[in-house]
Amino acid sequence: MIPHTISDRSVTFFAGRFYTVGEDHPHFGTIRDHLVAETSSAEDLAKLADVKHAVEDATCGKVVLTEDVLLVDGEAMPAAWHVKAVADPQATRVLLMKAGDTIRVEGDEEAPDGVYTVSAVDNDDVEKRIYIETEDGFFGFVANSAVKEIING
Repeated sequence: MIPHTISDRSVTFFAGRFYTVGEDHPHFGTIRDHLVAETSSAEDLAKLADVKHAVEDATCGKVVLTEDVLLVDGEAMPAAWHVKAVADPQATRVLLMKAGDTIRVEGDEEAPDGVYTVSAVDNDDVEKRIYIETEDGFFGFVANSAVKEIING
């Protein structure tokens, strides 16, 4: 059991150090529910509580979340990416992909499942950043959530 205290407005728990999450935190409800149900490890809850750490962890340190901006290799991303990173740190993994990378796509509404080469990226689109073209004539942006892995890059 993870030592914790829950109130209507905050959650405090111990995971190597104390974490306090207020009701305005994007993962307040999730953290509270996992503590009550005892369904997560202390490490997993710490990642939910410390969004900056979770972003760096998801991207091997290549994406950095500050109070004001999201940086990819030192380049500031549009403000919408900051909002997306706070809500879903794992979503920032797609920012590691660049033209020439080979990726695996599954579950896109338009692109068939398969392996593709990234032709271009659009940093202004937080839902469909990756543009692909194939030799058999398919081209278009694929949903970020459909990109399952970078095969090489």
